[in-house]
Amino acid sequence: MDGAATAGGGVASGLRTARRAAASVGDGRREATIMAAAYGVYLVVRGLWGGTLEEGRANAAALIDRERDLGIWVEPAWQRAFAENNLGLPAWSAFYVLSQVIVLPLALFLVYRHRRASYAFLRNMALLSWAGGLAWYALQPVAPPRLIASGLEDTVSTQTPVALDSDLVRLVYNPVAAMPSLHVGMAPVVAWALWRLTPWWWSRALGLVYPVLVAVAVVVTGNHYVLDIAGGVAVVLPAAVVAAWLARAPGGAPTVPGGSPPSDGSGPLPRAAPP
Repeated sequence: MDGAATAGGGVASGLRTARRAAASVGDGRREATIMAAAYGVYLVVRGLWGGTLEEGRANAAALIDRERDLGIWVEPAWQRAFAENNLGLPAWSAFYVLSQVIVLPLALFLVYRHRRASYAFLRNMALLSWAGGLAWYALQPVAPPRLIASGLEDTVSTQTPVALDSDLVRLVYNPVAAMPSLHVGMAPVVAWALWRLTPWWWSRALGLVYPVLVAVAVVVTGNHYVLDIAGGVAVVLPAAVVAAWLARAPGGAPTVPGGSPPSDGSGPLPRAAPP
């Protein structure tokens, strides 16, 4: 009994230590290292368990069959509608790239710089969503619609300078990682920052519609299925709950939404709404 109690106490102590670490925010070098390490894990998972294109295409065919059974196989019709009605498909293609490569890192940087008391929560939500997506990719590689005979075209490669299937681009992303959509899984990170941490009505309104815009972009560009959107939501919702719990370190000041502004002179933005 004494041994079990000692082991239980050690686990509890370790958990408290881990929570304090997760609730803390280091200097820029430490935070950049954390993000670089997360991307390094992505590359390792891709290299060891990324799956082949053949596996990805087989899983994609099964996913399309499931969508047909559910009556939600609408992706080709959506892309045709945007192309034929001049609904800005080139802009959606550019937005698909920029939302993940520019907007997400910029949002994290600005929250770190101006609302550091809320950064731990936002960082943890992003990392946990990322981890959930990586585990899913390893278990179920799925090719995007643009890489199978689905009737959808690769509009990003044809309408932007980014060729998704070039050797260079394929070095930095997994081509059979359609399910879940981490574009959608990461969109609430940006949306939450806009809604809770900015003082302008238009930026808060953008926070509300941002995930919807991302969901539209991933489908009409031929990169994801409707069910991939559900997968992205499925990883981010528990990630947000766990991130909020982690950010409330036992015995420490809360660093969750609504936390006190930093005292490091980083110039926090005015609060947009009460917690």
